[in-house]
Amino acid sequence: MTASYRIIDYSLRPAKFAERKMLSEIFSRLKVFASLESYRYIGFGSIWFSDCILFHKALGVEDVISIEKEQAHKARFEFNKPYKGIRLMMGSAADVLPGLDWAHRSIVWLDYDDPLNPGILDDVRTVATRATSGTVLAVSVQAEGLVDKRPHLEEPLEITSAQGFRDCFGDARTPQDLEPAGLRGWSLSKTSRRIIRDEIDAGLHSVNAGRNPGQVLRFNQISAFEYADGAKMTTIVGVFVDHGQNGHFEAAGFRTLPFFRDGDEALRVKVPMLTPREMRHLDRSLPCNDSGQLDLGPIPEADGKHYAKLYRYLPNFASFEQ
Repeated sequence: MTASYRIIDYSLRPAKFAERKMLSEIFSRLKVFASLESYRYIGFGSIWFSDCILFHKALGVEDVISIEKEQAHKARFEFNKPYKGIRLMMGSAADVLPGLDWAHRSIVWLDYDDPLNPGILDDVRTVATRATSGTVLAVSVQAEGLVDKRPHLEEPLEITSAQGFRDCFGDARTPQDLEPAGLRGWSLSKTSRRIIRDEIDAGLHSVNAGRNPGQVLRFNQISAFEYADGAKMTTIVGVFVDHGQNGHFEAAGFRTLPFFRDGDEALRVKVPMLTPREMRHLDRSLPCNDSGQLDLGPIPEADGKHYAKLYRYLPNFASFEQ
C-alpha cells in the first residue's frame, strides 16, 4: 500500500486545516487541569508534522511524540522532523501506545487514514484504560465504507450488513440496533463515532471497577467533526475527567465553544468557495452574532453564513504566478 502522505499534502486540505485549528482551541482550554507546557502530545505526524508544529507553537507543548509505522521511510521522517523536541517512535500505534508512561497528562490524536477496524478500537481501548484525568483523546477515521480484512479471507470484503460487521468486529462491539443504513453515506460517520465512544466507555468500565469513587473516570465528549476534503472523514474528541475534577471541566468553558457537540451529531465542516476579495469583504462585517447583519454583497447567502461561522479557523491559501 502506498503511504497516504505520498498522495495527499495534509497541510493543504482546507477542512482538515480548519479541524486542526478547532482542536487546537479545545486543547488550549486544558490549562484548567495543568499548564499546557506540562502536557505531552501524541500523534501521527507523517512527513508534514502539521499537527506537531501547530500544537507546539500554539500551546507551547515541548514533549511531542510522532508515531510512524512506515519503517522503510524512517530516514525521510527524520529529515523532515522540524524540531529536536519531537520524538519519532517507529512502529504501529499498537506497538507504541502500550509502552508509554500514561501517568503523564497527554493530548492524544489518533488520526487514522483508514476506516474503523478492530485494530483501531484496540488502540482506543489502550488509551482509555491508561489515561489520567485531564488527558484528551481525539480519534479520526475515514467514513467512506468499512472493509473486512481478516487474514483468512482471500480478499477484503466490503461490510454492508450487521452480520458482516459482527463477523469482523465481534458480538461485543456490534450495536444491537445496527442497520445496513448505518454503514453507508454520512450515517457511517455517526456509526463510527458511536462505536468509538462505546469502546472508550467499555474500557473505562473495566478499569473503574477497581478505583475509589473519587478516582472513577468519565469520558466527556467535547466535539465531533465531519468533512470531505476528498474521502469522508469524521473525528470525535473528549477529555477524561475523574469525579474530583468535574469542576475543572465546567470551568474550561468547552460548552461555550461554537463547535461544542456532546451528542450524536457532528459539525459538518464545509469550506465555502470564496475568492480572497470576497473573504476580505465579509471580514469587514465580522465578528457578527446575527448573520442577518452580514454585508454579503454579491456573495451567495449560504456561503457567506458558513464563512461567518468558520472564518477564524479557515486557511488562507494563495498561489503566485510570475
